[in-house]
Amino acid sequence: MKHDSFSPLMGLGAALGTLLGLLSCLPVLGATAGLPGQVAPFVAMDERDVKAALALAKVGRGDRLIDLGSGDGRIVIAAAKHGAEALGIELDPSLVIKARRAAERAGVEKRAHFIEGDLFAQDLSGATVVTLYLFPDANLALRPKLLRELASGTRIVSNSFDLGDWKPDAHIKAASSGGLLLWIVPAQLGGAWCTARGERFRLAQKYQVLRLFDAPASLGISASWEGRIRGKELFSEGSEGTLSGRLEGDQLILQASGSSSVKATRC
Repeated sequence: MKHDSFSPLMGLGAALGTLLGLLSCLPVLGATAGLPGQVAPFVAMDERDVKAALALAKVGRGDRLIDLGSGDGRIVIAAAKHGAEALGIELDPSLVIKARRAAERAGVEKRAHFIEGDLFAQDLSGATVVTLYLFPDANLALRPKLLRELASGTRIVSNSFDLGDWKPDAHIKAASSGGLLLWIVPAQLGGAWCTARGERFRLAQKYQVLRLFDAPASLGISASWEGRIRGKELFSEGSEGTLSGRLEGDQLILQASGSSSVKATRC
């Protein structure tokens, strides 16, 4: 099982060989997406893309990275070199052994850890960064788990494949694959909110897109508004100016340009 990136193909023969190798895994995927089993072949990730993925997620000291399908461990090891605590989950025991030896050679074995196991069973709740390079069906099977277990503000980076209709916050080119995609897990803000003045408004949310209905008069904006959430921060710019906000504990603080801030809690 692997998420690592594709190497540059040299010639038609190599391209056909790689394609046949990938196709041979497709029946396995159809039977095992979301269950223990192989969800992607192992292909070594280009070191340039390893570096770009960690830069895209802004991985550094204090982060806890989990790599789902860690292969030979190069993302986990690179993250550990950046000062992060990093964990790789890999189904193939031979790759786990290889990754552990590589971490020892790199001198980061105290921060780079590897577990042989099923990535769908791994608790993700402590991660600040999750990386993956899996087949599209596996990404879709993982999406509910990512949204359920990851705290708002957690960064997710996928090599090549998206998360269905959950659109990425950023998408950059890669040296040897279909690109690197970034998501910032949004806070869950949908539902009814009430201000201290007794005003009631409603937020409708789909992933990081947020719509405000029945805006309280104290905000000084029209009855409807659409913006985006990035972690616990929300923002929008429109013809009426800007609307920004943030979630602090159980309190939502909103402020429109030219107006005082409005504090609200769930009704």
